[in-house]
Amino acid sequence: MKNIIFLFLITVSCMNNKTIDFKLNSLPPTTYEFKSEGKNNRIDYWFSEGDFVYQKKEYIKLKAIVAEKADSVTDLQGYTLYSMYIYKKTDILNANYDKGREGLDGHNQDLLAYIRFNKGKMDVFYILKDGNVIYDAVSGKAENFEFEQ
Repeated sequence: MKNIIFLFLITVSCMNNKTIDFKLNSLPPTTYEFKSEGKNNRIDYWFSEGDFVYQKKEYIKLKAIVAEKADSVTDLQGYTLYSMYIYKKTDILNANYDKGREGLDGHNQDLLAYIRFNKGKMDVFYILKDGNVIYDAVSGKAENFEFEQ
């Protein structure tokens, strides 16, 4: 009888530990385009869905997902700066978000990653936790500083 209970507990435990595949979804407003000093720039906003673990192997997966999203940007080279903000999905930051770009101020605690391309070349890729940069995916080094937008 003890063996049956033990097997039951293991089975239930395993069922509850299923992970949800990590993916990025567009966060309204999806895109913000603007000119600075006569040069075209663009920012895309995303929210994450699924399980993200703060481990180097997950950073590598995220970098691949970001590269795929960037590759789908028409004329990436045409933007002097192209940035991506990736937020964790919350009760506010999700597919129903309607506060606009300005409404994202104050949500640094929910920011998972900030990526920037300069003339089509990735030059910044920060992984964030609780509003602090903890990893630079471009250099592959651990970091520890507050993120400033």
